[in-house]
Amino acid sequence: MFILIVIWVLLVFCSCGDGSNFYDYEIVVNRDCTTGSENAGVEFDLDSIRCGRKSNIYFGLDGDETTLKRLFLFYDSDAQNTKDSLWILETDSAKLVNCKKLEHSNEMQSGLFCLKEFGNTANIEPVNYYLWEGIEGVEIWDVSFVYSKYGSYKALCHVESGGCVLRYSCSVRYDGSYNFSKVPNLNDVERNEISGCYY
Repeated sequence: MFILIVIWVLLVFCSCGDGSNFYDYEIVVNRDCTTGSENAGVEFDLDSIRCGRKSNIYFGLDGDETTLKRLFLFYDSDAQNTKDSLWILETDSAKLVNCKKLEHSNEMQSGLFCLKEFGNTANIEPVNYYLWEGIEGVEIWDVSFVYSKYGSYKALCHVESGGCVLRYSCSVRYDGSYNFSKVPNLNDVERNEISGCYY
């Protein structure tokens, strides 16, 4: 009986991961952060990536649920003090010349990850995005990046927005390395159903 209880507890514990796939020192986090409001965002907490707009640095949407939303990078005056690093995938050869590059093998697409320098004042910036036409002519913005949370984790992510949709897929490592075993895949994200969303 005791062995059956232990096995049951292990099964329950192992199945708790909020839909994430676990590897050695690594989890895969896939979320749809669509809310149908201007509060949709992707933030970087102390221990993982989450939907929200409360951290010093986050990606979020502008506008409201009735207008086309574009993806922006938001950061406040304390972004420098966090000692966090954000490396955004860059494909423009002219911009690659002067950027500080992340020494990391990139299996996502052509280009290199460039360090984003944070100023000491709050700012809202359009991301270095890749624009393409989605379903029914809706414009889609997406960005790939590596986020290093000081003293905690490294995350390889892909974020996409279009219409009232914001979703992300990230591989998050906790061993201090950039040796990600999985490339983020937005097809793995279970989509939210939001009334009035035209995408």
